[in-house]
Amino acid sequence: MPILKKEESLPKRPVVIVIYGEPGIGKTSLFNTCESPLLIDFDRGVDRSIMRQDTLLVSKWEDVQVEEKAGTFNAYKTIGIDTAKAALDDFLMSYVIKQDYATAKNKLKAYGAIGDEFKLFVNNRRADNAELVIIAHAKDEKEGDTIKKIPDVTGQSYNLLLRIADQVGYMRTINNKRSIQWEPTDTTIGKNVARLPITEIPNETDPDFPTYMANIIERVKDAIANMSEAQREALEKVSKYQELISRTEDPEDLTKLLAVVSELPPTYSLALRKLVSERGKALGFVVNRNSKAFEKVPLPAPGHSRPAPVGQTSMNV
Repeated sequence: MPILKKEESLPKRPVVIVIYGEPGIGKTSLFNTCESPLLIDFDRGVDRSIMRQDTLLVSKWEDVQVEEKAGTFNAYKTIGIDTAKAALDDFLMSYVIKQDYATAKNKLKAYGAIGDEFKLFVNNRRADNAELVIIAHAKDEKEGDTIKKIPDVTGQSYNLLLRIADQVGYMRTINNKRSIQWEPTDTTIGKNVARLPITEIPNETDPDFPTYMANIIERVKDAIANMSEAQREALEKVSKYQELISRTEDPEDLTKLLAVVSELPPTYSLALRKLVSERGKALGFVVNRNSKAFEKVPLPAPGHSRPAPVGQTSMNV
């Protein structure tokens, strides 16, 4: 396996996207607009979709394993699961119970086994460099006085779904137009790594519709790659400032460095501000209470004790 050098940006990687919404809103039809898609139909809903693409009809999880061993999935760029509840709570639950009948009476153990099996499937698709789109119905969950829309998956399977997903969108109708809300709200679950706004879904007759989800997936992949590049650049800045702080001898220069590092994101600035403070202490500087600048404390005259500084404060910057 090749080593990714620290100066190299991370390559694009396959993503996992969850789309959930009310039955009949067109979630499966939306999946059909992915690049080179294969739908694994656990819910027998493909016949109602528009622009139907290649579909794997399964009756048990072992059917998925057979096709996986045969290399069927390698021929496709995007794999879809329709629906998450049927795949995880029905098909995989039946499979893990057949593998170990003790799980039938131990739900915690059963969901652990389901998670392990599903993560193996996801990792294999990533190894194939395939995108994964998981479709789920929406259900209501009460949080205090608020009703929240969440993907309809049970218990630990729900937590697993949110954990592995790069992007989670709630599909709904706004002003008679279908759209996807990616950002989490008080009334919807979401995950928005790509920082996408509410995206309107074009009509099936619109020339943009046949590649709609393919374009969304590409935007998510670009955002993740760019985020990694931005993080790399930030870490390089941190390393540079750490070196500058350690070499600084002048209070004015240290004050300027404090101003610069304070503009960095909090994740980085807090640690660097602490380094600045520690460097100031090591050099015997104090911070002027009025100017907020580092200053040298004048040495006392021979035979005199050091005077208490006026208008100066501690090094807690």
